[in-house]
Amino acid sequence: MNKAFISFLSAISAILFVVQKEQTLAWIFLVMALVLSSFSFSKGERTAPLFFLLPFSLYFFSTSFIDDRNTSSLEPGQTSLTFYINDAPYVNGNQLTTTIETIDGETLLLLGYAKEEVELYPPDMSIGSICQAKGDLTQPPNARNRFGFDYRQYLYYQHIHMLYRVTQLATITCKPLESQPFVTKLQEYRHSATHRLQEQLPPSLSGIVLALTFGERRYIEPDVMEAYSKLGVIHLLAISGLHVGILTGTSFYLMIRIGIPREIVLISLLMFLPVFIILTGASPPVIRAAIMTMIYFFLVLLRVPIHPFYGFSSIFLLYLLIQPYALFQLGFQLSFLVSFTLILMQKPIMNRYHSYGKRLFCVTTIAQLVGLPLIAYHFFQWSPLSLLINLVYIPFVSLVLLPYSFFLVFLSELRFIPLDSFVVASETLLVWIHKWIVELGNHVYMWVMGRPSIVLMLLLYGCLVVIGLLWEKRSRWTWVVIGLFCVTLAIPSQLPKLNGDAVITMLDVGQGDSFLIETPNRKEVYLVDTGGVMSFATEDWEEKKKTFDTGKDIVVPYLKAKGIKTITGLILTHGDFDHIGGAKAVLENVHVENVYYPEGELEKEIEIELFQQVEDEKMVLVQVGDTISTQFYVLHPTNDRKWSGNDQSIVLYGSFHGKSILLTGDLEEEGEMHLLNSFPNLEVDLLKVGHHGSRTSTQEPLLDQLRPKIALVSAGVNNRFGHPHPDVLKRLQARDIQVYQTNVDGTVELSIGSDGINIRKSVYQVNEKTVPESID
Repeated sequence: MNKAFISFLSAISAILFVVQKEQTLAWIFLVMALVLSSFSFSKGERTAPLFFLLPFSLYFFSTSFIDDRNTSSLEPGQTSLTFYINDAPYVNGNQLTTTIETIDGETLLLLGYAKEEVELYPPDMSIGSICQAKGDLTQPPNARNRFGFDYRQYLYYQHIHMLYRVTQLATITCKPLESQPFVTKLQEYRHSATHRLQEQLPPSLSGIVLALTFGERRYIEPDVMEAYSKLGVIHLLAISGLHVGILTGTSFYLMIRIGIPREIVLISLLMFLPVFIILTGASPPVIRAAIMTMIYFFLVLLRVPIHPFYGFSSIFLLYLLIQPYALFQLGFQLSFLVSFTLILMQKPIMNRYHSYGKRLFCVTTIAQLVGLPLIAYHFFQWSPLSLLINLVYIPFVSLVLLPYSFFLVFLSELRFIPLDSFVVASETLLVWIHKWIVELGNHVYMWVMGRPSIVLMLLLYGCLVVIGLLWEKRSRWTWVVIGLFCVTLAIPSQLPKLNGDAVITMLDVGQGDSFLIETPNRKEVYLVDTGGVMSFATEDWEEKKKTFDTGKDIVVPYLKAKGIKTITGLILTHGDFDHIGGAKAVLENVHVENVYYPEGELEKEIEIELFQQVEDEKMVLVQVGDTISTQFYVLHPTNDRKWSGNDQSIVLYGSFHGKSILLTGDLEEEGEMHLLNSFPNLEVDLLKVGHHGSRTSTQEPLLDQLRPKIALVSAGVNNRFGHPHPDVLKRLQARDIQVYQTNVDGTVELSIGSDGINIRKSVYQVNEKTVPESID
């Protein structure tokens, strides 16, 4: 098996070399493969170097070939296109989404928008249809926040480089092709069956049934989906080896029982599994499990014995040869890594447990441990309760929910049997279970670990290898290494406590404000504003299943990625939605010790709702002269007059390592003049530009008195207000003030230490250095 390990590492390192900009991990895998190859050669395995050189060369050239051709021949802008529909259209609110292929063979993502509900279903728009439309080609957005989801890279790995936006779905004209290939017919059947089950089953049941039978999870209710993810059982809603094993095992048993010869049964299953792959969406776990099962059946027919490891290795290497980008998919990583570990552990560990309960506990524990570093890297948190929930929920899904789902699909195909009588009791049960799961997900303890570095990831998997070896020997040291494993997981959240720098992060929340402030040694953490996206009244059919929330989708993940589970103070400068719209999600997902708000009357409904959500003892109203801990002085609003609107904003002054900062909220000209008159000697090093760089803020008298070296502007990309205003930028540039703005630089992180200020951005322009800038 050493040779298989060498091939694995060589293939992975070759792929990383080609497609990743940061090649540190590629070098690590390459060195590991070289060392293992040399060790095997020294032990007499003379062919070992071939298993290092051949896979590396093969995957280097094949991935280079694929990556070099992963480009677009199209240019952004308005254009008319003729294209084929590649995937079943998915309707979410007033938006229709599907993948299309141009007549030149380039894949695009179509985003169509409807003004009337009837437009959502263009005539003859189905898989395989040829269509014409006029729309705008745009590049997908890239990640604008550190640790954020990179949509452009995600689509790049699917060979998609452009979004095709059609503002009027009614303008799309389609016609079906006269003859369609078998695969297209299967995809069309999948779409029609999915649509039919949605009509026949209640929403609380249809989402789960579609996920377990057709691999379609988009129809599960968002709160249920989030709870499954939090509790660590989301994998049960993805068709994988468990589902393939139950389906093929049950089919094999039933066909044998009714007298079909064994060879016919095996051949039938061999013919059915490729169809099953297409019907369930062809995800990596399905492909892996189905092909491994097919190899097993084929070898049984030929009466050729083979170790499962070699079948697994063949599938892994062949899959990456065809789809090297799959290496970066979490589903691929978890599926192959967990399966690989279970195969290795089968004989030395799992076979010693004979009862179903002990084997289930053993398998679940191994899967949880092996997947935990990846969970930490991608989701930053984990619930220890997930192990127990898996022990209870795996039997329920595999023995009850999965067979029942296939039974409902079977009845749906018969057409003449109504499903109503079969779903009443099950719907009631599932609604109760999901209500319990959602409630548990809202209150379960989550261990916020933060994102581990690549070095820590390698160290974590090194610990897991040692744990496996010690477990095999039944050594008492197993628990010691498990403890070391847990300590290593906690390093990302604890390491900042050794950092004597203060860290100020301007998050990119679009057209809004959100600043994260970590004091030296992370003794205190403050969040100043949360951003927010204003929603407008829409009809029921226009509402999307999941709406974007800056607090939930940007701020909270960023906090957890940094290992922050407690905020010392949530400072909300004033009541505009683009400053406090995400506060509700922050308060629900992160422990907040105190909420600071400006003294004055509540003018807006969102302010009243916020006050109702926060406990009275946590809400602190501040005005000039107040201090927030020992870190910040409140310079505004004053109590000598009634302030409202933007000029009611909290203005904060703080200092770290001799570098001063002023956060001005949305303060405008009148408030600025009052501030200057109240503090005529005020000077700062860092200025948060007021009101996103509006022309009515950051006037010349303010800049002349404060004399900042750095200005921070939080504004949305291509925002409709034109922020920051060119006049404001000219004022800043005329005074040689270094400007950083989220609409250009994305997230901006400033580390303030005794040696100066280091600045790190998440978005760099072409030919711009990607190393942190230093300012004295």
